[in-house]
Amino acid sequence: MVDVVVLAGRKNERHLREVSDAQWEALVPIAGRPMASWVLGALKASGLCARLVVVGPEELWSEVGEGGSVVTPSDDLIENVRRGAHALSGDHPILVCTSDIPMLTPEAVQAFVADAQAMQAQFHYPIIPRAEVERLFPGNKRTYVRLRDGTFTGGNFVLLDPQSARQALGVAAELVKLRKKPLRLALLVGFGFVVRLITGRATVAEAEKRFSRLLGVQGRAVRLAFPEVGVDVDHPADVPYCEQEIRRRQGGAG
Repeated sequence: MVDVVVLAGRKNERHLREVSDAQWEALVPIAGRPMASWVLGALKASGLCARLVVVGPEELWSEVGEGGSVVTPSDDLIENVRRGAHALSGDHPILVCTSDIPMLTPEAVQAFVADAQAMQAQFHYPIIPRAEVERLFPGNKRTYVRLRDGTFTGGNFVLLDPQSARQALGVAAELVKLRKKPLRLALLVGFGFVVRLITGRATVAEAEKRFSRLLGVQGRAVRLAFPEVGVDVDHPADVPYCEQEIRRRQGGAG
């Protein structure tokens, strides 16, 4: 079992404003339901949620279900993770999930948690091979990283050990602050590793060691064959794409 934090606190002030006037991105309708509703449904159907906390708008109370809660969000991603984690008991690993992956399935949740818990680490992050994304979602545009082991995109999950979460989140907050200062970020990560990463010569194991040292906890990448974990809704064109896939699964017209 895991405790779950769903991040749904982003205001609808960017690209998705073109398709919906909902105040929050999590409430943008996808195939007749708020986007976050599809994510919460898959998480609950996985049978793994000991407790579910949404950091987002109050409108999602009805989607959370008995025993869950909704926490008021801030404008800061890491702070929202902290708020969600603070609302939990600390008795279970914490699965952090974004609310913008409406094609998520219970099987994807189960596979990630099972594979992650089979590894001895305090921080787990999914990586999905490009071939899997292109096989199931042809034409969907993702950002990929080429490593010696293969070409991957990242997923929208993180599994955290509750006792190590505070330390890891503190370092993660610093990394987020430096994301627009590439020189300082490179100094922190290491120029040699950055060069190897850019040229595709770094390995998954090397990246794990580098970021484990940065975060101060042992981190592991989970290779996952469920690309729906990494196919999120960022742009207007993503909405009809996801709706078509959801209707296909339901057996409806395209």
